[in-house]
Amino acid sequence: MTLLKTSLVLLPLLLLFSNSASALQILDAKDGETVLGRISQKEITRISFERSRIRKVTGNAGEFVLEKDEEKGHIFIRPASPDSTKPINLFVTTDRSTVALLLQPVDTPSDTIVIREGRDPLKSASRMERSGVHVRTIKNLLLAMAGDALPDDMEVRESGQEFALWPGVRLTLQRAWLGAGTVGEKYQLANVGTSEVNLAERDLYKPGVMAVSLENASLRPGEATNLFVIRERRAND
Repeated sequence: MTLLKTSLVLLPLLLLFSNSASALQILDAKDGETVLGRISQKEITRISFERSRIRKVTGNAGEFVLEKDEEKGHIFIRPASPDSTKPINLFVTTDRSTVALLLQPVDTPSDTIVIREGRDPLKSASRMERSGVHVRTIKNLLLAMAGDALPDDMEVRESGQEFALWPGVRLTLQRAWLGAGTVGEKYQLANVGTSEVNLAERDLYKPGVMAVSLENASLRPGEATNLFVIRERRAND
């Protein structure tokens, strides 16, 4: 069933967890700008651009160790010395821009930096978002999510993060589809308890949520179902 402008009992908790679970550093930058970030002193840090591939990295090679993922257009970096706290300066170039990074080594585990380039929202909107019809956009995105489609003009992120909403119920974020102003999220909701779970539905309007689709409302022990959420994209996504 699909609910427009409504949510499940668990949806407020769902959105709360999805807000706080990300450990990414999201850095907004335009061509020619310098942005600050942190990297691990001893572990590798992955750096990628939200909508571009990294083509070139320029810096003092004696200060860091660099590995490239040519297929995905990502880089992996760590300081040459695990005891160094000296900031590392890099110029990172994509097909769209060159951004200067000032990276401060800190004593933290491996991390990920995603650079979000300045863009014209109208030009970067996906084909589904440019359809101009709100209900059609939701329908098309739901169909893409249900079919695990990978639109070439939307960013698709794999996850696997698990959230414990209450005893006996496990919620796993499997995949997210990100457009310029819309996010679609596919979750698996599993009954890992010993009694049947019935998901009560209420008209609880949640600002920013455009649609919720739940395949099955009642789950016996061991059963699972897909849950789809379409919402407005936030600044920290």
